[in-house]
Amino acid sequence: MKPASAMLAICLACNALRADPQMPRGQLPPVDVVHDAAWQGLLAQLAKSEFRAGPFEERRYFPFRRKPVLLAGEIRIAPGRGLSLGYVTPESQTVIADDRGLLLRDSRGRDRAAPAGTRAQAATAVLVHVLRFDLPELQKTFVFSGRRDGDAWILSLASRDPSLTAGLATIVLSGGRATLSRIDLVVSPAQHVEIRLGPSRVGVPFTQDELIRYFR
Repeated sequence: MKPASAMLAICLACNALRADPQMPRGQLPPVDVVHDAAWQGLLAQLAKSEFRAGPFEERRYFPFRRKPVLLAGEIRIAPGRGLSLGYVTPESQTVIADDRGLLLRDSRGRDRAAPAGTRAQAATAVLVHVLRFDLPELQKTFVFSGRRDGDAWILSLASRDPSLTAGLATIVLSGGRATLSRIDLVVSPAQHVEIRLGPSRVGVPFTQDELIRYFR
């Protein structure tokens, strides 16, 4: 996965994390998220648009590396402004994803937009639908499977055609109650990105300086 594509993949991480039990990640049964009232209620809560900010950790797995590449930073979500990933390790930079596409901002504040028609921009379009939990639209692109166990849940979105989802074969979301705690973005069994989110501040608007620094 190219660096820009790998960074973009984390734009799925749009909700806060609490310390929730991990669900087993074996074979999952099919689920009808459009007509199943229990799943509908959960996903409607996940789709709420609120100000959010909190730490995240990202692990990128590649077939040519024995250990994953580790990255960390802070995620910020602003209704109407999109999502911002402020990396602090291994280097300082910001990734912004919104309705206009993908923007990379370096530590000096210089911006570089991903060119139209690239895999990174295509992945942005896919992830926008996931971020919005637009279920009818998602069912055109993905096959759903999942499991619930008390408050814990796991939902897998398998691409009907990876060539239309920027190479992403499967997206796996998991968490507890109405909280998303982990995202796995799978290209192949040997190549995927894992994102874990830390405790978040929810509902606290950003200052004007923060909006200028972390969004566009």
